[in-house]
Amino acid sequence: MENILTTDEIPQPKKRSQFLTVLCVLSFIMCALGVASSILKIYNNTPENMQKNIEKFRAISPEGADQMENNMIEMQNDPIFKISPYLELVYTLISFLGVLMMWNFKRIGFYIYAIAEILPYSTVALMGKNAFDMMGPPGQSTAKFAMIGLGIGVLIDLVFVFMYSRNLKEMDK
Repeated sequence: MENILTTDEIPQPKKRSQFLTVLCVLSFIMCALGVASSILKIYNNTPENMQKNIEKFRAISPEGADQMENNMIEMQNDPIFKISPYLELVYTLISFLGVLMMWNFKRIGFYIYAIAEILPYSTVALMGKNAFDMMGPPGQSTAKFAMIGLGIGVLIDLVFVFMYSRNLKEMDK
């Protein structure tokens, strides 16, 4: 006697909702951009590259360049500033791992993703006022723009965490 499986007996792969698929694809794209951005920051945060940027700015505003140079010296002595681009890369990779797990219906991926999205803001808090000093020329409203950008980032992260939480029912424990 032969064991012939009917189509009812063949295990069907789990079907991912279109909403979860779109969320994961968007997150994969953002993770790729985050990795590229982190690598660029690691390269640009060397003292040599920062000095080149200051010298370029000196042609526009000598006083502003002097202020930027003072900020750079202060920031180079700050251990959080030195490791922040590397932390950003780690957070992005952890976020990617969480999304990959959710893509594969693993609920733990949601918690990993949520933590990875919240952790970067702790680095900004630890850097204090230095977090926004190198964002652009001093004396202009760069701190305002940086704060607005940070607020938008927090909002987007919270929205994505909320949307992923709406898909937890699809994921295995």
